[in-house]
Amino acid sequence: MPFTDARHCVSDNLDELDDRVRDIAGLIVHITSAAAFADREETGQAGANDGTRGRVTALTRAVGTLGRALADLSAAVAHAGDLQRLDGLLRSAEGARDQQVTRSALDNRLNGARRHLYEAGRQLLVEAEHITPAHAESHGPKAPSSAPLAPRPAKPAPIRTR
Repeated sequence: MPFTDARHCVSDNLDELDDRVRDIAGLIVHITSAAAFADREETGQAGANDGTRGRVTALTRAVGTLGRALADLSAAVAHAGDLQRLDGLLRSAEGARDQQVTRSALDNRLNGARRHLYEAGRQLLVEAEHITPAHAESHGPKAPSSAPLAPRPAKPAPIRTR
């Protein structure tokens, strides 16, 4: 996540939040679609393809962590909206304190989302290590799988600039 400093302009953060929420939601949709596609393929065949099943299972194990990242980003949107409201209020000591508390809450949610995204990435790497060695040991020509891995993901949301 490219949030290097949550203290930039609130509207810039909202644009970036919008992009990241779309990216993560799109990834969850992609994984869910791949799992459904693989399930349809497996139920239509006499013998299930263990390789495809293993790859899809590895992907689906990361969805819960991606969902937690999405939940953190959703809460961050609420905090960014509060900051936008506070920016429009008269300056006072109480307003400055409220703004600082809200910025801290926003930072915490963004950091939580980062942690969950790193955890999802780690989960996928661990799962990939369990799947890859079985394929790496075979030195002969590899027969193509009868079931595709998954549909291509949609392009990530473009990053907005102002």
